[in-house]
Amino acid sequence: GLAPATVRSIHTTLHHALKTAVEEGLLPANPADEVTPPKLPRNPKGVLNNDQLDALMTAIRQDPLWHDFFYTELTTGLRRGELLALQWDDLDFQTGELRVQRQVQRIRGELTVTQPKTRSSSRSIILPPPILDILKNCRQHTGSRWMFPSPRKEDSPRDPAAVRKTLSIILERAGCKHVRFHDLRHTFATMSLENGMDVKTLYAIIGHISSATTLNVYAHVTDGMRQSAAAK
Repeated sequence: GLAPATVRSIHTTLHHALKTAVEEGLLPANPADEVTPPKLPRNPKGVLNNDQLDALMTAIRQDPLWHDFFYTELTTGLRRGELLALQWDDLDFQTGELRVQRQVQRIRGELTVTQPKTRSSSRSIILPPPILDILKNCRQHTGSRWMFPSPRKEDSPRDPAAVRKTLSIILERAGCKHVRFHDLRHTFATMSLENGMDVKTLYAIIGHISSATTLNVYAHVTDGMRQSAAAK
């Protein structure tokens, strides 16, 4: 009854643990090698179309506290924890370069800043001029080191739970279907590909392990791009 992505995550964890056991001579072979994890759906669920995205953007503009946060997400595709962990020192306003080098997680009930998910998750991206202008204005009105500080707790980033709750409220206000925060990342990636961004550039921006991962997740988009190129 578990989702394919959950099963694959469990398999990955077990495979790594059993591989270590083999390396230490505790097992003769890795039994997880004999298991084929389920394939992920080709089309990520929850991607917003143009009309839904327009409605969401309109609703976001009505919430000054969260506008900059969600606008940044929709123009960068960062993971929620990566976005929450951004500090002003990570952004070079002269070049537009943003360094992604940490993430915020809730571990044992405590908000914790940790290293990025994978080695490829530590990366630098160049922000589009419109979001750079928005963040410049935002910087002038905050004294916190955090780009998106908690409105309740001093010198602390916002809580991932607050993000989830706020997104649900904004989606309802916009009349949009319910999507996860991670689906905003999928929306960014889908829109980027549909508007001509190449896969190699996209995978570097969103921090996948390789371009093959990006091709696998967004095959439904790239298939359409190849058909369009063939027609042209």
